[in-house]
Amino acid sequence: MMAGMSADSPSDSPLPRVLREGSVLAWHNLLTLVWLNVLWVVCAATLVLAGPATLTAYGYLAALRDDEHPVPRQLLERLRRTLLPGTLCALTTVAFGFLAYANLQFWPQVLGQFGLFVVGIFWGYLIWLFAAAQPYLLEALSVQRLPYVQAWQAALLDVARRPLSAHGWVLIPLALALLGLTFRTPGLVVLVSLLLTYAAVQVRPVTIAVPPLDPPQLEEGEEVL
Repeated sequence: MMAGMSADSPSDSPLPRVLREGSVLAWHNLLTLVWLNVLWVVCAATLVLAGPATLTAYGYLAALRDDEHPVPRQLLERLRRTLLPGTLCALTTVAFGFLAYANLQFWPQVLGQFGLFVVGIFWGYLIWLFAAAQPYLLEALSVQRLPYVQAWQAALLDVARRPLSAHGWVLIPLALALLGLTFRTPGLVVLVSLLLTYAAVQVRPVTIAVPPLDPPQLEEGEEVL
């Protein structure tokens, strides 16, 4: 998988690391992204499993990122482990969305046009921050398996440590959302798993295990330990 690619090596590409490495990882695992995305759509259609399915898919893609060679038969166990945190994650997203909508509807009626501007700026940034924290939250819940409150603390701390990168990452889901609205079929086939791939690479660079050199490849004078 992606032989010769080094996550830490310098690159002349003008693309940010997350786009460069995430795109290569997605391309070399395209079939995996397709069937994983289809499974996510099936689970998300139940609504109840939308959150756990998201954490499960992220964990699987993070394992690909870390070169851990995950296998599909692990998915059911991964889904079982993420039932509670995934459900809490989904409920938090719904509650946050409701609060944002309610505030954007209520305060402008009380404060007028100025209130609309102030509340819009305030909640606009909170929504952006909420989106910026998602990759780190998914990592904390599905890979590090932290308790829910600690996972949020770790996610917000990671955003504070790299604010430019974390806030800039939000442009990726915005672009993919626009693509999904324009072309609906790719959204059902690959966009969710592609977004989760970029999220995984946002948190940590792609890890590629370098195979050991064969004896003929060793430079003259070197010894095999």
